[in-house]
Amino acid sequence: MKKNILLFMLFINPMLFQHGVYANEGLDLDLAILKINKEVKSLNNEILSLKDEIELIKEEQRISSAKIAELRQIIELNLSNTKQEKKSTKKIQSNSAEKLYSDGKNEFLLGNYEKAITLFISFAKSSPNSSSIKDSKLWLARAYFEREKYLKAKDSLLDYQSNNKGHQKYADSMFELTRVLIKLNEVNEAKLLLLDMIKQYPDHSLINKANQLLLDL
Repeated sequence: MKKNILLFMLFINPMLFQHGVYANEGLDLDLAILKINKEVKSLNNEILSLKDEIELIKEEQRISSAKIAELRQIIELNLSNTKQEKKSTKKIQSNSAEKLYSDGKNEFLLGNYEKAITLFISFAKSSPNSSSIKDSKLWLARAYFEREKYLKAKDSLLDYQSNNKGHQKYADSMFELTRVLIKLNEVNEAKLLLLDMIKQYPDHSLINKANQLLLDL
C-alpha cells in the first residue's frame, strides 16, 4: 500500500508543478499585456505632445522669418540712406520722421516693444500724411499685443481697418484682430471675423491658419 501511495505521489507531483508553471505563465502574460498597453498609451500621449510642440516651433519659425525679412529691409534702407546726398530742410525733416517709423520697427524686431510703441506714436503725430502711416498703425497694434495690452491693440487694429479696406495687409490685420479678440474672451466676434476673412481672402497665405484657428474655437 505504501508503495502504491509513493508511486501516486511521484506521478502527480510533476503534473501539479507543471500546472502551476502554466498558471504563472498566464498571469505573467496578462501583466505583460497590461504593461504594453500602458506604455502604448504613454507613447501616444507623448506623440500628441510632440505634435503640439512642432506646431509651436513652426509658428515661431514663421514669425522669426518675418522679423528677419523686415530687419533686412531696415538694413537695406539704412545703407541706402547713408549713400544719399544732403537734402533740403523739408526733406531732412521728412527723413527724420520716417526714421521714427524705421527705428520703431527695428526696436520691435529686437523685442523692445515699449520703445517701439513710443516711436510709432511719435511717428503718427509728426507725419500723419506719410505713406507709411498705415503700416505704422499695424506695427503699433502688434507691439501692444506683445506687451499684452490687448484693448489698445484692438483699438489700434480697428483704427487701421477703418480707412484701409484696400490695403495689402488688410487680411493680415483681420487675422491679428481675431487673436486679440480671443485674448479678450470675445470668441463669437473672433469667429465671425475669421469667417469673413476666409470668405473674402480664400487664397491668402494665412488662410490655413485661419481655418485651424476657427476649428479650435
